[in-house]
Amino acid sequence: MDSTAAASNDIEADAFKRLYPEQFYDRFLAEGVRPDGRPLGRARAVTIGAGAITSADGSALVKVGRTTVLAGVRLEIARPDETAPGDGQLLINVELAPFSSADYRPGRQPEHVSAIAEKLASALLSGDAVQLKSLCIAEGKAAWRATLDVYVLDADGCVLDAALLAALAALRNTRIPAVRNTREGHYVPARGGGGGEAGLVPSSPTAVDITRMPLGLTCCLYREHILVDPTADEERLAECGVSVVLDQHGRLQGLYKAGGKVLADVAMLVKCTEAARLRHRDLTKLLEQSLQAGQATPS
Repeated sequence: MDSTAAASNDIEADAFKRLYPEQFYDRFLAEGVRPDGRPLGRARAVTIGAGAITSADGSALVKVGRTTVLAGVRLEIARPDETAPGDGQLLINVELAPFSSADYRPGRQPEHVSAIAEKLASALLSGDAVQLKSLCIAEGKAAWRATLDVYVLDADGCVLDAALLAALAALRNTRIPAVRNTREGHYVPARGGGGGEAGLVPSSPTAVDITRMPLGLTCCLYREHILVDPTADEERLAECGVSVVLDQHGRLQGLYKAGGKVLADVAMLVKCTEAARLRHRDLTKLLEQSLQAGQATPS
């Protein structure tokens, strides 16, 4: 077959997929595979690039198949909240790039973007994964405020899973600079020090303390088939979807409905949870390898 004929066949297949997505997908399921060649229970390949943004205090670029998420951490010194004088702060922002998804509309972010930010906050803060006390410089006087910016560059399915992995990798990659106390009593990063500095603050934090590693896996149900780590096309076709977030001990940290018109049954939840445990093990290995390659500070 010459290149012209092959291109023509590709165009016809793409047109059939757009016009008759369910029939297109059923042809693959009949053979026990998915359009991208994966078996039903196989997750996509993952790459993690720790330290992807040299100007950030911590960063990571994560790809799960075509889904791509970039996370960066910015640090600044602020006065602690009066209700938690011994804690620092972690602020989380999530943005969808204009070219990342067909759901994007100029001037506003899709509703699911704010939902992702809330789920990230729940996994990282409500579950005590990030120890905010590790960001304290001087109780009641100064603490680090870490702003975690998460940018979704390509939203080809399972965005929450990729965003959570990128967020953890960026936080683990974060290096906290030493702190000086000026003669005027101000706390400033030693990296930007000028005149009038009295000396380094003893025992100031050097890394973000992360005691739990919440990582997620999304599964969806199409007809009677459970699809692990679905693409965006598969998510649109799914009758229901569920995202399972576990820590490194296999303990449940979050369970979320991930699209679809019906709720997952017990059998699906059990299968997805088991798949999430296996996925967590694989992602943890990849994360540690990436952090070592990027000479990250261990948590």
